[in-house]
Amino acid sequence: MSSSQGGGPRRITAVALLAFALIGCEQKELVSIPRTSVNHTLFVSYVALGNSLTAGFQSAGIVDSTQAESYAAIIAHQAGTRYAYAALTYPGCPPPIVNFLTGATLGGAGAPICSLRDPSSVTATLNNVAVPGAASNDPTAATTGNSNALTTFILGGESQVQRALDANPTFVSIWIGNNDALEPALTGFASGVPTPVDTFTTRYDAMMQQLTSGAKGLKGLLIGVVDVTASAALFPVDSLINDPVLKAEFNAAVTGNPNNNVPINADCNGAHALISIEFVAAVHAGQIPAAVGCSDLDPFTLDLNKQAAVTGSVQAYNAHIQTAASSAGFAYFDPNPLLAALKAVGAVPTVPNLTSATAPFGAFISLDGIHPTALAHQYLANAMIKAINQKYAVAIDTVAHQ
Repeated sequence: MSSSQGGGPRRITAVALLAFALIGCEQKELVSIPRTSVNHTLFVSYVALGNSLTAGFQSAGIVDSTQAESYAAIIAHQAGTRYAYAALTYPGCPPPIVNFLTGATLGGAGAPICSLRDPSSVTATLNNVAVPGAASNDPTAATTGNSNALTTFILGGESQVQRALDANPTFVSIWIGNNDALEPALTGFASGVPTPVDTFTTRYDAMMQQLTSGAKGLKGLLIGVVDVTASAALFPVDSLINDPVLKAEFNAAVTGNPNNNVPINADCNGAHALISIEFVAAVHAGQIPAAVGCSDLDPFTLDLNKQAAVTGSVQAYNAHIQTAASSAGFAYFDPNPLLAALKAVGAVPTVPNLTSATAPFGAFISLDGIHPTALAHQYLANAMIKAINQKYAVAIDTVAHQ
């Protein structure tokens, strides 16, 4: 998934990838405790597949401490099963943002873009094979156009499915597909459109076929795609028009001065468009002018047509994922009602607090506006555990929120 710095994207460049390729990450076992008898058969070997959400990205970066906070780690711990992952040493790979306003990252300005691995902690079998940036075409391929150095570090030249099968899994969780809609939404379709539904379903079915044929009797949990139009990284242009305080904060984020007006084009009036937080960094990078437009051709905003295209794609993806879960005898979890409930009570804000250095998107969304915080991972894990318990008639305990 795309990452952000100081309110905008911190993208992986070719130079960064070269730096990644020269340094690595350790593989670490987080939990290894006795299984309860009720969960023994189901969770003899658990593997989580997916993208940055599963891998443990927070605030545009990933490090051992954020990886250990992933919902997958929580599920493994609550089920009492082994959980080994490719642990990234301090300050991360890349280091997470620690200050939204300045873009300061963990470890400071002199920190490496990716920290070295500890060869003594390498293990042959991983329980989390999720790779940041992965989309629906990645789980069955060793390399795709989405691949980065973390792909090699985590998978070692195999696909996610192959790496998962290496663990002889009895239970898998799969959260894939968010990146098929995320980047188009965040860029206002400047980077392309969401993956066509037929293409998505073909890829998803190939992944399921390989997994279920390679691990007979496999059980699991399939997780739906988040409707990005409801994410904290996208907020209404109407709020900029109607709230002068927010508009001044936005002016300051874009230009450095609250009194330097960022024009909002007339086509935004009544358009009910959404604007991406990545607009800010795009202006800073000189990619677009410092003016908000809401037509179908404007980047970094989503008019109603684009919003409908994203939402329609996600709904179709999720309908297929739910069908795939039913066909395989897996549990299914849709994260969108949880997100909607958090937004309804203001826990995930409708508009960001552009003056907050540490919590611009609230307590549940990290500093990039996309990835869950540790607290959100606890809520996600509990909801997923409930879905597993209901499907398989087990009694895995949920975790107490910290």
